[in-house]
Amino acid sequence: MDKPEVRVSEILSEAHTLPSWLYTSPEVLEVEKKAIFSKTWQYVAHSSQLQKPGDFITTEIAGRPIIVNRGSDGELRAFYNVCSHRAAKLVEGEGNKSVFTCPYHAWTYRNDGSLLRAPNMAGCDHFHHDDMNLKTIKTEVIHFFVFVNLDPDAPSMASQYPDLFNHLSQFDLGKLKRTRVKETICRSNWKVGIDNYLECDHCSLVHKTLVSKLDMKQYEMEMHDLYSYQTTPLKGKTMDFGMGEGGRYYWLYPNTWFSFDPGPANLSIHQSIPVDHKTTRYVYTTFFMNDEMTAEEEELIKMDDLVRKEDLDICEIVQKGLETGAYSQGRFSLTENLVHHFHLILQKDLENLLPLPAKNASAAY
Repeated sequence: MDKPEVRVSEILSEAHTLPSWLYTSPEVLEVEKKAIFSKTWQYVAHSSQLQKPGDFITTEIAGRPIIVNRGSDGELRAFYNVCSHRAAKLVEGEGNKSVFTCPYHAWTYRNDGSLLRAPNMAGCDHFHHDDMNLKTIKTEVIHFFVFVNLDPDAPSMASQYPDLFNHLSQFDLGKLKRTRVKETICRSNWKVGIDNYLECDHCSLVHKTLVSKLDMKQYEMEMHDLYSYQTTPLKGKTMDFGMGEGGRYYWLYPNTWFSFDPGPANLSIHQSIPVDHKTTRYVYTTFFMNDEMTAEEEELIKMDDLVRKEDLDICEIVQKGLETGAYSQGRFSLTENLVHHFHLILQKDLENLLPLPAKNASAAY
């Protein structure tokens, strides 16, 4: 007889993981898009991409197209990339524009989102330009990183992620230069990759080359309400190490992590973007301090690609195991604090929307 599912206990030593069906059901992902991805702060750009008035980028959040731009007035804004006339997408890619003109019927918008021209609307009664402006999206900048939130009532990012990157406050992150953007498809649920990133019990087995350079005896972790932090220096360094002299790894709920790796001063932003319930698109954005890539930076790129391939392979193996039906729930080791933290947040966000175990179903079996 199958054992009943239990709730993720807040006590790590007795806690079980989330049930496997949260990783294998397409219906779960649809709930997550509405309850999580549409209501959390998502990284979209570094300030260096939006320096000049008129600079813009386009992207998608929870499957919804958006524009982020620096207005002619110098203000940073985000809008849905959707024309107010007949819902066509206004623009693709990135660049610099003072106006956005819809390719469908030539409605034109200023880069502050206000409607400038609606050439086919002459003679329409009660038509007011101000009623047809682009729909805005909440935008915030923290340490030169631009985030958006589709929820108009969302608390500020500053209040939800206090002291984020405070371990790097002595470094000028505004000097980072976007060097490479690489996308990879992983045949696993988006949460599998987060679970993997939030523990290093596997590092000595899966990432032997990387770990050989690090002093894992000094490995530390911190948990905050909606983010966590892992760090360890290179061998021979102390915990007050400089940029590139160890690893500093920040995970931001739900699906973004900022990796400051050992090597030349660098940052890699990883985004875990669900394609479907068992397929994830990883977007890796690499930053260095130099305009031209050095030999040392090229070596770091190779190391990063190796580590990512190692992680992708193990995540795909885990997904296959989750789909066998032979696995329902696992247990946490006492060093998997951050994965446990992630599961507790997910449980809280989903428990009123999905048939998760009730609050009295937390005893170990």
